[in-house]
Formats: sequence, structure tokens, C-alpha cells
Amino acid sequence: MKNIRFMIALCVALMIAAPAMALEVEVSGHYFVEHFNHSNENLSKDDATDDYSTMELMVKPVFKVNDNITLTTQFTALQDHVWGTDANSKLNETNPLAPDIDDTNNIDWKAAYMTIKSPIGGFIIGRYIDTPWGTAMGDSTASHGSNSLHKDRIMWVVPTGDFISGLVAQKNGEGDQGNIMTDADYHKYYGFTAYKQENWSTGLLVANYQNKNYVTMRDLRNFQMGYASYTQSVDAATVASGTYAGTYAQGLQLAGALNPALVPLVQAAPFDAAQSAALDATLAGAGLPAIDLYGLNSNAISAQGQAAAAGAAISAGPARSELGLWVINPYFMGTFGPLYAEAEILYGWGSVDLNETRTDPVSGATFNSIDAAALAATLDVKYDIAGFTLNAGGTYIQGDSNPDDDETSAVGYFEQSLDLEHGFLLTSDVQNLNTTLGGTDENGIPLGNVSGGHTTVTGPAGYTSFWLGAKYQVLDNLNLGLLYGDIMNNLKFWGVIAHLDAGDYWKAGGYNTEVEDNTTFYGRLTLAF
Repeated sequence: MKNIRFMIALCVALMIAAPAMALEVEVSGHYFVEHFNHSNENLSKDDATDDYSTMELMVKPVFKVNDNITLTTQFTALQDHVWGTDANSKLNETNPLAPDIDDTNNIDWKAAYMTIKSPIGGFIIGRYIDTPWGTAMGDSTASHGSNSLHKDRIMWVVPTGDFISGLVAQKNGEGDQGNIMTDADYHKYYGFTAYKQENWSTGLLVANYQNKNYVTMRDLRNFQMGYASYTQSVDAATVASGTYAGTYAQGLQLAGALNPALVPLVQAAPFDAAQSAALDATLAGAGLPAIDLYGLNSNAISAQGQAAAAGAAISAGPARSELGLWVINPYFMGTFGPLYAEAEILYGWGSVDLNETRTDPVSGATFNSIDAAALAATLDVKYDIAGFTLNAGGTYIQGDSNPDDDETSAVGYFEQSLDLEHGFLLTSDVQNLNTTLGGTDENGIPLGNVSGGHTTVTGPAGYTSFWLGAKYQVLDNLNLGLLYGDIMNNLKFWGVIAHLDAGDYWKAGGYNTEVEDNTTFYGRLTLAF
């Protein structure tokens, strides 16, 4: 309700101010409804089908203050709202059987930044709508429109003829606010230039990452395993405490029925082994089984202590290090008659300074820094002929499966949005499986897919993929390939049927684990305005 009142007040203020300021407002955005049907999201023989629909409204108001200054904003409403649930609540993911959690703030402001034109170029200052660079490699904003990645930045842009160049200072993480941590910020600095012609364009981006609050792959895995151990300990403590409490109540009931004089013995038994043994002997004499209150209480106390110790072990969060990384990122995109080609390369190198000395468990070498170097590349070619579009391409994403040595090469750990739609189930985040596909490994860490980011097992794993494709233009507003169609002006439908033939990878080290395939049906109807 507060959001609604705020928006009404904002609109009234703008209406009052408009005549004096001659304020121009342009509004664009989208509304979409999408449906998901996953036959076997966890790739388990016991998994059930997931079938649900979600929606989103995204609005982008742009206020032109004068010829040189504009204010751009963006907000979403009902983002990820699942049909059939209360719009003012969301699923209690901690306990799906519990009531939904109140979520009165279903309007989320995503961006607000000013654009200033000056004689020395344009300046963009504020929370910026992250614009994809080059091809779709690494740009998760391409999946659901520009609604997911927004960064606080200052950007200077200088157009010169067919060139557009710029510098960016971006704050990705704040670690100086308050007094818990100091000098623990995460900054990114970019310099870029792009050359654009009518049918082709090319560009080069150079970036420097300075993250003084960086979590290495080993430290993250340690924390994830520690958290999994904590949750298991809490569950075990809950069971042990419940078993003791129920048995104690049963003991009091039995004592009252047999001989009320036994009640003090029941009350003392949990804390005295001899009294507990005497109680069990009395029950045995009456033909009843022993209840071992002393043992059950001891187990409950021990389980609670283990849960507390596991919680204390992770209370400070994962260990932190410092990352310094350089990235070079060129691309090319062009159309030459019936031929279209695009390519992009991303290469990063640098180091991670640890706050401790570690030992490689294989070589025995000690080290206090990790060398980082990672490569990603993609090539996509399309050719139009007689109503058909033939498509071929490939992508290479370097990965790293060893978190314990002094080198790291996982692109998906430094760039955590490597999603491409060619491998819908394995390389995309559209289907909402990027962090859940395949369930978890034996340590409780989610498997996910290669766009799942560093918190998943698969995100830093890397991959090589090749694809061949074709689509046919049936009508002006319908082509068959991924079943994509322009139904009418401003209204589009996109549908995908994808199947994953699950192999040994999804056993996650459990050689006796049985895995099953997954088939996904996905459709999205989008209204753009």
C-alpha cells in the first residue's frame, strides 16, 4: 500500500511540475506470462513433474528534464509471481508446507540514473540498466529483458564519428559502510570502444576487477558444506529432542498408571543413569519395555551441542580474500548478404591474494596466492536461403574442477552470468533450472547448469558445445525452429521443447545413484510497449 501511495504522490507531483518544467515523459516496458513444465527437475527416478506459470510487469519511465538532462527509471511488479498464489505473499522456501511469507513489496525499483549531455561527452550517473556487450555470451539481461542486472556506476561516453567510446567506474559491492568491515569494497573499471557501420560492428572492452571481499572456490565450498552439516545437525537435534520429550511424557503417563510413587523416579531418570536403570527395571517387572530416559536425554543434549558447534563454525561466513583481475573482451557482429556472423572472446587474468598460507593436498606445495587465467569464446554463423535459415556455431567456456591448488581457470566463477540460449536446459537461465537442475551433490551443494554461477557445482565447471540448426519462415509472422512467432504488433510468443539425456555427470559422484532424463515444455507470451 505504501508503494501505491508513493506512486500516486509521484504522479501528482509530476503533473503539478510539468507545466512549469515542460517535462516530457516516455514510458516503455513489457508484460509477459510464461509457463514451465519440467518432467524431472532433480533428474531423480522419484521426482514429480513441476508445472506452473509466472508473470512480470516491467515499466521504464524516462523523464526528459531539458535537452541535456534526462532521468531514467525502471521498476517491476509481480516479478516471478506464481499463478495461483497470493500476490502479496511468496512461497516459504525454508518450509514449503508452512504458510506463505507476506511480501507486500511486490513493486521493485530496479534502476534510476541521470544522463547528462555536455561539450565533453555524455555522463550517466546512478543505478544503471546493464546493457549487453557484444554477443549474448555473458549477458543474462538478454533472457528476460533488461531487468536482472543493474549496477551503480558513473559512465562517461564520447561518440566520435562512427566510434563510441567510454569509461566506467562501477561499485559491485560495498564493504566500508558501518564498522563490521572496512576496506572491503568490490569495484569494476571499464574502458571500451565500439565501431559501428550499417551492417556490421566491432568493439573492444578492457576491464579491471578489484574485489577486496572475494570468496575463493575452496572457501565457498567449505562454507556450503559447513552449512549443509549445520542443517543436518539441526534436524538431528530436533529429532533427538522430540524423541526424548515424547518418551519422557510417556514415562510420566506410565508411572501414573502403574504407581504414582514412581513419578519422582521418572523425573530424576533423565539426569541420573542409576535412576534411569532403576526405572527401566521397574517397567520390565511390569512387562513393559525400557525407555532409557538418561540415554535419550544425553543424546538430545549432545545433538543440540553439535548443532550449536556447527552453527558457530559458519557464523562468521566464508573466509575472504582479495581478487585483482584484468579482462579483455573483443567482439564482431556483421551481416553480409545472406550471411550473418558473430564472435566474441573473453579472457581474464590476475591473482587472488589469500589471507593465509595453504598447502596443495596433491603436490604438498605451499602458497598464499592463486593465479587466475580463464578463457571464453563463441562463434555463431547463420545463412538465409529460400526461406530457410541455417545455423551453426560453437562455444568454449573454460572451467576448473580443482579448488585446492594455486591456479584457477573457471570463467563461470569470475563472470557469473554465462548464459546462452542454444543449450536451453544446460546453458540458459530462462527455464528457472540454472540453480536447481539435478538437485544436489553428496555435500548438499546444488548442481545447477553452467549459467548457475559459482554457488553451483556446474557453474564453474566449464563446457564446450557445438550446434547445428535450421528454421523455416512459414509466414511473415511465424517461423519454425524454436517456435517463435509475432502474433501481432507488440505481441510475441516463444516456445521451446527441450530434452536432457541425463548421463553419469548427474550422479555427482554417487556411482550407484539412478538418474532419469528431463523433458521441458516452455512458453512465453510477451506484450511490449
